[in-house]
Amino acid sequence: MSAERLTLFEYLNEYNPVRYEAVDADNTVVDSMTAPELREQSLRLAAALREVAEPGDRVVIPPLSGLDFERAFFACVAAGMIAVPLPKMPSVASNKLRRVESILADCDARVIVSPPDEVALVAERTGVRALDPAVARQPAGDDGPGPAEPVARDPHDIVLLQYTSGSTGDPKGVEISQANLVINQREMGSRCDVTASTDIVAWLPSYHDMGLCSMVIQPVVTGARVVKIHTTDFIRRPLLWLEAISGRGEVWSAAPDFAYRTCLQALERAESFDADLSGWRTAGNASEPVRESTMVAFEKAMAPYGFRSTAFRPGYGLAESTVCVAVNAPVQARTVLSVDLAQLAQGVVVPVEPASGRAPLVGCGRPIDDSDVVILALDDAVVLGEDRVGELAVAGRSNARGYWKKPEVSEATFGTRIDGRSYLRTGDIAFLHDGEVFICDRLKDLIIAGGENYFPSDLEADVTARVAELDGTTVAVFQDAGGDVVFAFEAASSASAGDLEALIKSVVRAAAQTYPGRLRGVALRRGLIPKTTSGKVQRTRCRDLLATGSITPLHTWPERG
Repeated sequence: MSAERLTLFEYLNEYNPVRYEAVDADNTVVDSMTAPELREQSLRLAAALREVAEPGDRVVIPPLSGLDFERAFFACVAAGMIAVPLPKMPSVASNKLRRVESILADCDARVIVSPPDEVALVAERTGVRALDPAVARQPAGDDGPGPAEPVARDPHDIVLLQYTSGSTGDPKGVEISQANLVINQREMGSRCDVTASTDIVAWLPSYHDMGLCSMVIQPVVTGARVVKIHTTDFIRRPLLWLEAISGRGEVWSAAPDFAYRTCLQALERAESFDADLSGWRTAGNASEPVRESTMVAFEKAMAPYGFRSTAFRPGYGLAESTVCVAVNAPVQARTVLSVDLAQLAQGVVVPVEPASGRAPLVGCGRPIDDSDVVILALDDAVVLGEDRVGELAVAGRSNARGYWKKPEVSEATFGTRIDGRSYLRTGDIAFLHDGEVFICDRLKDLIIAGGENYFPSDLEADVTARVAELDGTTVAVFQDAGGDVVFAFEAASSASAGDLEALIKSVVRAAAQTYPGRLRGVALRRGLIPKTTSGKVQRTRCRDLLATGSITPLHTWPERG
């Protein structure tokens, strides 16, 4: 692939059938544009950027109304600047404000593309200048900078800083180039059979790697139409997502596991609901642990509306490899694997017959063509064979260059050399089975007891499957400083002490069927188990908050002696 084919603006031409549409909470189109319109409008905004910043400068883009995020992102590309997508800017002093200030200082941001009144506090405290995205939508001939040709830059230069949503520590901005974005999304589009006849329906946050790629990059490199729902509209009314899919002939739409569960809960509360989901050909499931129970329940509930039992397509990815590492083609059914957990704790995968009350592992697909995935031993760079558990590592042109201004961390993460090739160590414990990726857990969350490895996600899934009261509840398993494994879960604060103790005892007894060591159950008020901005449970932070007394349990059993 030539360098010219790796630049995003090459795709914004009159021959590209892509169409971007944004819908409101009533599923009415409120903003739209074609590739030539996006080109012209983003170039106009790029000219305004160049009046206040220089090529290579960092430009913060929070979520914006309509399609202004898309205009702002391509304006950064055209201006030769580096886009930094972030969540909504806080308007009051808070922990969120401190994190934003930390990121803006880390990347030395120059501009925030946002209506100035929406970022007044952040601009005042950081000195970063606000630029109204409305400049892009000014009709030709109005006052203000006119379109200019894009700044010529090497497609391998950084165009995006994707800040990871870690729980603690310094923020880390993943350095992603135009070449990374184009290669990764062309590979994913080819694997998932996304074409100009596909409708991509998306509500994911623009500051999340899967949201940015599915709503901004995937459409332009495949020619597909994107139908964008604002994330807050999905949160307020989850069934809007399904309504936006309804009646379309060929749909690709992806979301984390929790989104499908949220739709099921909304369907139970709905007085009425009607949709035609027969055109939803690919339902991606990624970004957090994939649960077979969720997919089975969703298939059953949505079958009357035409949802196909073959639609679910679990996948695996991470920002450090742009977004997509593995996913299966539409013709391949998902793989569900039951394994011997005692053998798994010793690092060996032994398939067994499915057991009642035991949550199976779900395959996350085969690596896309440009990504080479291997499993490494946890303590060195020795490559393990299939059905051996270790750390997942990936090589390929989707891999980012490193972390912004963090050479030592970058070398540790991206610098493993195997047969002369650089591999990214993902920090995910996984194995390959028949060439497919299976994720066990995060390396940092690994529980070690008696020299064996246990995975929090296995405990969480198994106990949730055995204790019906935990269905749909946020849970977190971790090992505390004393060596106990703690099963924390959220419960209604109105529950009686007796009911809570009975539930905790059921939880601990269920966990003891999988984990042989000391166990403790902790009930917390709803909303107290911390999550990342993308909805992933932060087990380590939950452990730390409990240890410092920053969160108070409703009930604990057994009490520590």
